[in-house]
Amino acid sequence: MRDVAALLGISARKVLKTLTAAKYALKPKRKRYDCLEVDEFWTYVGRKKNRKWLVYAYHRETGEIVAYVKKRWTIC
Repeated sequence: MRDVAALLGISARKVLKTLTAAKYALKPKRKRYDCLEVDEFWTYVGRKKNRKWLVYAYHRETGEIVAYVKKRWTIC
């Protein structure tokens, strides 16, 4: 996220705000995949109590993001 912000010359907060506000609907190119990689990352938005998670499934051969889930995670 910080790399994207640096390349575009905008704040990391703006990148995250844009990603979380996006209403993209993924449509996988195939009905079935033999192998997918799943990864996740999280970051803070504004303050440490406002943590955001993103989990996604990736098909290495095509470079396709097949599915993702984003969640707001509040730390007490």
